[in-house]
This record gives sequence, C-alpha cells and structure tokens, in this order.
Amino acid sequence: MKTERTEQILNFCCEMGRQLIQNGAEIYRVEDSINRLLTAYGYEDTEVFAIPSCVILNIQDGGHNYTKSIRIRSSFINLDKLERLNSLCRRVCRDRPAPREAFARLEEVTSAASYPQYVSYLAHGFVAVFFTLFWGGTLLDACLAFFCGAAVKASVGYLSRYDTNIFFTYVCSSMAMVLLPLALSYLGVPIHMDKMVIGAIMLLVPGIAITNVMRDVIAGDFLTALTKFAEVLIIAMALAVGIAIPVGLARFFWGVI
Repeated sequence: MKTERTEQILNFCCEMGRQLIQNGAEIYRVEDSINRLLTAYGYEDTEVFAIPSCVILNIQDGGHNYTKSIRIRSSFINLDKLERLNSLCRRVCRDRPAPREAFARLEEVTSAASYPQYVSYLAHGFVAVFFTLFWGGTLLDACLAFFCGAAVKASVGYLSRYDTNIFFTYVCSSMAMVLLPLALSYLGVPIHMDKMVIGAIMLLVPGIAITNVMRDVIAGDFLTALTKFAEVLIIAMALAVGIAIPVGLARFFWGVI
C-alpha cells in the first residue's frame, strides 16, 4: 500500500513538473515546487533534476528507489495557467490531499478553458500596433500592423496543432507576418515596412527565455542556461530566415524594397 502511494505521488509530481515547464515556468521554480510537494508528503530523501526538455525524479523510501523521467517536447507561455498551477501547488502542500484527489485537481487546472480565440487575436494585433508606434511608425503603419499580429497568431496557432518543431513554426510565422507589408509596398501604399515588421516581430522575440538565461547564469545553473540560450539562438535564426526569404524574393522579382 505504501509502495502504491509513493508511486502515485511520484507520478503526480512528475506531471506537475511537466505542466509547469510546458506553460513557461522557470527551471528553478519547477525543481522547488516538486521538492516542496515531496516534503509536504513526508519524503525527505529525494532528488529532482529538470531541464527544459526533461524532468527526472527519484524518491528513496524504505530502502527502495522510485524513479521516473518525463520527456517534454514542446512548451509555450501561458501565464494564466501557470498561476493556477502555482496556486494548486501551494494548496496541495497545505492540504496534503490523497494522490488521486491531487491528480483530479491538477486535471481541472490543465483542462480549464483558455482565453477565447478572438481575445488572443485582438491581443496579438494590438501588441503589434503599440510596438509599431513605439518604434516610430505612423498611425497608418500601426493600424495595418494589427493584421500582421493577427497573422502571427493564426500561423502559430495552426502549426501548434500538429506539434511542429519550433524552428519551422517561427520561420513560417515570420513569413506570414511580412507578407502584408510586402504586398502593400508592391501596391504603392505609403507605409514604413521596417516599422511594421519590427512592431510585429516583437510577438515572436523570446524575451522571457532571454531573461531566464541570465537568471540561470546568475544562479549557477549553467546546463539549463546553455539549453535555453541555444533555443534563443535557434529562434533568432528562424526569424531571420523567415523574413529574409519573402523579402529576398520580392527584391528579386519586383524590386519592392
């Protein structure tokens, strides 16, 4: 019976770690949350190892070792769900419910409805609008940049359904983002294409990842820092490639820019 309980808690903690990473939690927060959960359930001799693509957890109890690893293939930023997960972790540590009940609470959080699609489109569009104005674009540039932001949301949302790798997703999203400014420039509309592109590309810039890299370096967690830094470089390369392809073709065929 004790063995079964330990295995259930092991599974719950691993799933909590997976959900935290998939929704954008920092690695130190993942390890700290799992350690607190295990301490709340009375396990002291434990080891937790997490990187952005994997969580490994070991519990030593009664002379036996219980180990589980989980592979994490994709992640995204969902601060609303992340806050719910953090709140759930605190409640579980305080109440110490049975493992089955803890799993039920976790499933409620992970299956909760997210923001409506139209809210996401509006948010992406207005982010592109305000950043275009911030970087010196005109009101016309900002209004048209709204549709660039919506194109980013549409392409990312569509590709995420098929678990497309991050490089291909960002290449396609940046290509979709730059098509409207190119078409408008070809038609002779008086826009500042560079301001529109810069404003919309802020939606794809991995700002949180860059911040977490510096935080991990300061904390001495160099393995995680190198992993996230590699991801940042890959995203930057994908953005450059995705913008360069349509712009280069437009220059070659129409001399738009």
